[in-house]
Amino acid sequence: MKALFFDIDGTLIDNETKQVPKSALKAIKEAKAAGHLTFINTGRVECIIENIKNRFNMDGYICGCGTQIVIGDKTIFEKRIEHNRGIEIKRLLKKYNLDSILEARQGIYFPAKPFVYPEITERIYDAMCSVIEPSLGEFDRNDYEFDKFCIIEDPRFSRSDIKSFIDECQDFDIIDRGAGFYECVPNPCSKGKAVLQVLDYYNIALEDAYVFGDSMNDLPMFTCGVKNRILLGEHDTALEEYATYFAKKVSEDGIYLSMKELNLI
Repeated sequence: MKALFFDIDGTLIDNETKQVPKSALKAIKEAKAAGHLTFINTGRVECIIENIKNRFNMDGYICGCGTQIVIGDKTIFEKRIEHNRGIEIKRLLKKYNLDSILEARQGIYFPAKPFVYPEITERIYDAMCSVIEPSLGEFDRNDYEFDKFCIIEDPRFSRSDIKSFIDECQDFDIIDRGAGFYECVPNPCSKGKAVLQVLDYYNIALEDAYVFGDSMNDLPMFTCGVKNRILLGEHDTALEEYATYFAKKVSEDGIYLSMKELNLI
């Protein structure tokens, strides 16, 4: 029995078409039939993976870059940003004039319009609206907690002080996703630590684990000790030195073909 961990965006879903190839669905179905365990491992929080859960019927889900681990219908690990720290984070976002997205398992929170960087943030907001109805302009409410957050700046006009913000957020791993987009995950959570927790839960060896990814928040998966690291065709080049297998693009049946060649199906 092997344990297989899949990122969503750019790995199971094509970034351009936003579609899941039929071949990827077929690969997961065949892997489960072969007796392997399959898991989503995503930066998305739980409220925005419902469509993926319904389509793939995985054995478990790692959400929010490791801030929540669900096996079957049981949450075996969770970490939320402490309530008062969350209030402080929102204060710092205003102080440094940063557009941001607060991500919680119960919902997604955007600041009030107009956004600081409307050209970028409006596009992200519109994309999110295709998945869930996000909350808009509710940053001043203090009756909710969140699991992680993202910050946005326009790299063409650096009107905000990202470095100063980061200096005040040493309790977070701040992942530069490029193009002025930063993903902020509370320490010590990561996709890699979550993989190790799941392997320990099932008593599965590192040699029998396979991770599939494409972007920088997948780096902890590629450096946690798992022996089989599959990099999809469109990817952040910084991951290349850690990959053990280079797959085709997801849109070119990269998931199915790689799993076939690796004798997983």
